[in-house]
Amino acid sequence: MKEFKYYMAALFLTLFIAGPLFAQNEKVAAYSVERAAFSERGYDEYAPVLYQNSIVFSANKRMNVLRKYDGDKGKPPWNIFRVVDEGDGEWSRVEVFSEDLRTVTYDGPVTFNSQGNRIYFNRNYDPDNRKVKSKVGIFFAEYSNGSWTGIQPFPHNDPSYNLFHPTLSQDGMKLYFASDMPGGEGQFDLYVCTFERGDWSEPVNLGPQVNSRKNEIYPSIHENGRLFFSTNGWGGVGGYDIFFTEEVNEAWISPVHLPEPFNSKRQDATLISDPGLTAGYITSNRDRWSNSIYEFQSVVPEFQDCEFQDQDSYCFVFFETGTMDIDTTNFMYEWTINNKVKIRGKEAPYCFDGPGDFTARLDVLDMLTGAVLFNEADYEFSITDKVHIGAPDTVVVNQAIELDGSKTYMQQFNADRFYWDTGDYARPTGTRASHYYYKPGIYTIQLGVTENPGRVEITQKACTTKKIVVLPEPSLAGTN
Repeated sequence: MKEFKYYMAALFLTLFIAGPLFAQNEKVAAYSVERAAFSERGYDEYAPVLYQNSIVFSANKRMNVLRKYDGDKGKPPWNIFRVVDEGDGEWSRVEVFSEDLRTVTYDGPVTFNSQGNRIYFNRNYDPDNRKVKSKVGIFFAEYSNGSWTGIQPFPHNDPSYNLFHPTLSQDGMKLYFASDMPGGEGQFDLYVCTFERGDWSEPVNLGPQVNSRKNEIYPSIHENGRLFFSTNGWGGVGGYDIFFTEEVNEAWISPVHLPEPFNSKRQDATLISDPGLTAGYITSNRDRWSNSIYEFQSVVPEFQDCEFQDQDSYCFVFFETGTMDIDTTNFMYEWTINNKVKIRGKEAPYCFDGPGDFTARLDVLDMLTGAVLFNEADYEFSITDKVHIGAPDTVVVNQAIELDGSKTYMQQFNADRFYWDTGDYARPTGTRASHYYYKPGIYTIQLGVTENPGRVEITQKACTTKKIVVLPEPSLAGTN
């Protein structure tokens, strides 16, 4: 049931001169992506991970002129490197992460437990043989007294196939990786092992919902439960694109493609980020020189103190205090809203589509002829200064919804940049945007608007929020 705000028509005697509904909208990027300050074009870099105050990654960087790998293409061996964040945008020199883990062939990528004292990493099954390129497995080691010691093989290693790109969940209980082991859906599939009763369970394939007939590689598990990975099997804009999946009701959702600028027309992989997905790193060869580490950051302005949007905020009841009591069958009152909508009665409930400039006229009619006997009152008024979210109150998982900010009306400035936050880490831009929710729950949608900062000295902004309830799919409702 709609709630109406009661206003005397006389309150609207003042004519407000308001701006346009919204200026020419500019669709702007929500993120910037630039080559990381420490990245170098002279070699390939892969799979960065955050470790303490540094970034650890795998690269085929040549360390000296004598040591090289004599296998494919004569490239230097893959080693594990580290670069330390020294603050104020400054980084240390890129150095070998640990000589304890260094071999002459293939080392890395890596993943750490949350305490930072256990590392899981890739290396060849025959790490000392630089002439024969053996397959790659997962190994782990403990940090003690300044050294990584006690290197052990992962219990499910097998020299007949590869276990690539380990990534450990925040609680340390699940290890994800890519493998070409027999029985998969494609060439390289994603698998997970669970730590149970002091040991790692058998690898479980994530299934055809996630794994394609081609390659799924470079998994990276975020603390929010999303599993990012790179694939050439689910379409996209480049050769390998970054997707994510996550478990909902003990099932993995279909891979979700990340938009530009995370993906390019080249090869993109390995997304890591802060908890809010506002800043992080990816790897890409989008500049065609080499595979490099890129830094992404949200460029969305910060919006504070956003109030919740009133329900039916454009619904009013018009009435005139100076009307006479017409207690006959010969006369009646009639309101005309915007010269077209007619409502008979002393009170006129009406819902406008949105903000703007409006008129209301109250006439007295002859009931027999319908003719206007006389005009009781005329008013002009404006509904202004509202950021408005057009979105349903309730939606079903995996159902497309349209987010509409076109009814936003700002008197103080021309709102031409629209920034959405859907409450599930998506940040589309533009007056209108489409979105899917993948998990049931109650989410808060935020819409912030600004004017073009290049056109004014001081950028003004405004925002509002709205709750949306996401229900399970009907087939899943009532199940857990």
